[in-house]
Amino acid sequence: MSMLPRTRPKRPWLPWARAGLVLLLLGGAGWGLLELGSRYLGLQKLTIEQVTVTGCRGERQVDIQRLAEKLVLHKPLFWFNADELRTRIESMRWVRALQIRKDPPDRLSLVVDERQPVLWLVRPEGVFLVSDDGMLLDRVNPSNLNPIPVVVDPASETDHALARLVSVARILREKQAGFYERLTELRWTAKGPVVYIEGLPAPIYLSRTDVTKNVPNFQGLFVDRLAQRPDLDRLRYIDLRWDDEVAVGEPEDAPAPASPRKPR
Repeated sequence: MSMLPRTRPKRPWLPWARAGLVLLLLGGAGWGLLELGSRYLGLQKLTIEQVTVTGCRGERQVDIQRLAEKLVLHKPLFWFNADELRTRIESMRWVRALQIRKDPPDRLSLVVDERQPVLWLVRPEGVFLVSDDGMLLDRVNPSNLNPIPVVVDPASETDHALARLVSVARILREKQAGFYERLTELRWTAKGPVVYIEGLPAPIYLSRTDVTKNVPNFQGLFVDRLAQRPDLDRLRYIDLRWDDEVAVGEPEDAPAPASPRKPR
């Protein structure tokens, strides 16, 4: 009588179970060695005991510090939820980006990239900071009371006009910082961007295509001639849209020079 061969049923999960068991044993052994080393040999555990925040100051730094410590303090340095930390911090309107650095054995460093305000926006509900990428930031308060231009004209506060004025302010700050620092107000009109500076009541018309056009010429003209004029407060306008020329709107009782050319 022949005997049927005895075969074992296949267990496809067995190799995975063995691998999982090996990893569990290795992890347990590593954790045990780390505990022994930290207790008897003075080795430090790879857990977050210190959080440092740079890139911001004042209340903003305190807020980031408090939030980060709540989320990651005493967590494993290489196993904490970095995505949650990044999402929570970057959800703050004034934060452009966050860089997370792990500094073994126990420190986490956070480098915050702040949005920089370029305008004040006056609205019925208050005065707000507007960043260089068009984000509405905090209300203006004594802690952020920086001398930057203001947008107060209602016609300039539409989304389209405000976006253009943000671009104007950003370009002037980057390329003509001295002129930008003297600005008190910006407006968007049918003629394009209009700015006002301290010490000169007349509007200054800027070019639509190149807002820095003739700005250096105007700076020199203002220092050398305009600032000494007794009728400075009666000038009607300053037009920088001409090619290599600054046009000055003389007072109403003085004849304005005529020119066949059109400003750009």
